Formats: sequence, C-alpha cells, structure tokens
Amino acid sequence: MTNIHDLKMTDTEYAALVAKGYDPNLELELIELGESPAIARKLSLIVGLTKDKPPQTDQEWEEFMAVWGD
Repeated sequence: MTNIHDLKMTDTEYAALVAKGYDPNLELELIELGESPAIARKLSLIVGLTKDKPPQTDQEWEEFMAVWGD
C-alpha cells in the first residue's frame, strides 16, 4: 500500500484526488520510471479522469481541461 506521506500530500488532498479516480500507485510507478513527480501526478490524474469513460458533461470536461492545462 502507498504511504501518502511519500507523495507529499495531506489526507484531505489525497481523499479529494482518490474521489476523482487518482491512483497513487500509478504515480509512484511513473516516478520510478524516471518521470518528474509533477508530471507523474498530472498523468495519474488524467488516467483517473478518463479510465472508465471519456468526459461527457461540461463539468467533467472542465475538470479534465483544468488538469490537462496545468
């Protein structure tokens, strides 16, 4: 299991990200493969937002574009 302190985030931040489909294990794997922590988090969020289905509502698209644009 991933220790959230290794990811340098608070419990509240972690809970908010997990609710959006974020996978901390994917982030750690990307970091281990040489990605920067910032890019690894961004990619993990994008995968979480799109893994079950593409964004469909305006709100889902806004959330996706906010992550994509960072």
